[in-house]
Amino acid sequence: MKEHESPRGHELQLRHLDGRAVMCSVLGARDFKNTVFYSHGFPACRIEATVAHREALERGITIIAVDRPGFGGSDWYRGRRFEDWASDVRLVADHLKIATFGVLGVSGGTPTAIAAAALLTDRVTSLGIVSGIAPVQAPGAIQGMNIANKLLLRLGVACPWLGTVIIGIVALIWRTFPLSAKVWFGALLPTVDRQIVTRREVGLVLAKNIREALRQGARGVITEYQLFTSDWTGLLTQVQVPTVIWHGDSDTYVPVSMGETLKKNISGSVFHKVPGGGHFMIIDRLSSILGTFS
Repeated sequence: MKEHESPRGHELQLRHLDGRAVMCSVLGARDFKNTVFYSHGFPACRIEATVAHREALERGITIIAVDRPGFGGSDWYRGRRFEDWASDVRLVADHLKIATFGVLGVSGGTPTAIAAAALLTDRVTSLGIVSGIAPVQAPGAIQGMNIANKLLLRLGVACPWLGTVIIGIVALIWRTFPLSAKVWFGALLPTVDRQIVTRREVGLVLAKNIREALRQGARGVITEYQLFTSDWTGLLTQVQVPTVIWHGDSDTYVPVSMGETLKKNISGSVFHKVPGGGHFMIIDRLSSILGTFS
């Protein structure tokens, strides 16, 4: 076990019995009375969640952002599944003696958040999804998506080896030349998002987030891309906890059709279509989103 203080939160690295490391940041309140486990975007890491620290602190919410395998400080391993993240969450929750908690999945963190909610039914009280991806195979799921992301996902289904090579090259370019990630997002994000990411405080977090996320190399990105393009529709029907979904109707990075797909397949879920909201709309709507966990 390794623990240390970061500027905004308490960082904790734990290990499973097989030695595999799991890294997380504890943000917001420190009393663990109302805890939310946060599954970050793609490619990203626990640092992404620091934008929510102040709002969580004001609301008395503890956010625990857990690096997924191969990102940041959590070890990559062969044969990873979306369902495995539930064991990482349980490891941290047991260590911190947290009996029950909510789960929040953002963008590419959605499948692992869904899996945790489906598998940890004795401990997860609610599930939140923001700008979440849906299975590519679902009818109409990628309608409205920008051409680059659409091609990458379709390629991953039709020709997995080629899609894997391309996403691996992109990840290595981002790792070697961090500014290239900014160019990528600048070119593909809708205007409303570009206005958000050009804010100094947001830009600094995103830059640090990408650097830390890719410090192990491209393996985490490649594995997760392969999981994204597999058919994980069955996970959606396993969710039994109260679920709230937010999705901006101006999001072309992960289009609102994906949020609607999640709503259709997660029984009893509540769907909020955010007018004019882009992919990063969570930054300006943290209060209402975290409010559902209060």
